[in-house]
Amino acid sequence: MAEAIFLFILFVPLSVLTFFAPEETMLRSRWQYDQEPEFSREAILIIKILSAVVVILSTLNLIINIINAFR
Repeated sequence: MAEAIFLFILFVPLSVLTFFAPEETMLRSRWQYDQEPEFSREAILIIKILSAVVVILSTLNLIINIINAFR
C-alpha cells in the first residue's frame, strides 16, 4: 500500500502539470530545433486527454489498494 501512495504522490502532480501545460511537457528535446516547434491542436488535445485518464486511473488504483488493505 505504501507503494501505491508513493506512486500517487509522484504521478498525479506530474499528470496535472501535463494537463495544464502540455506544450512545456512536450518540449523535452527543445535543443534539437533551431526555432520553437509548433504543436497541433490535436496533439495538445491528445496529451490533455491522456493526462486526465492517468489522473483518474491512478486515483482509482489508490482507492482500490486502500480498500484491499483494510479487508
